[in-house]
Amino acid sequence: MLGTLGATEVAAGARMISGEVARHRPVLVNGIPGHMSWRPDGTPVFVIAFTVAEGRITGIHIVVDPAKLASIHLPAPS
Repeated sequence: MLGTLGATEVAAGARMISGEVARHRPVLVNGIPGHMSWRPDGTPVFVIAFTVAEGRITGIHIVVDPAKLASIHLPAPS
């Protein structure tokens, strides 16, 4: 089930994440285009994967849960 966040929650989350990000870059996530960010110590902050169909983004999947990030194979920061 997907939830909907209000503007305050989204802004607070963006502010929190932007302060922690030291490195970020495009990546492939299970073979699909995405973007990933890491803290200065190399710990992943979040990964975003984009589902693309017919040249358009049809889905966006975001993982920020540290336990989930730790359980998947992710590229190292470069």
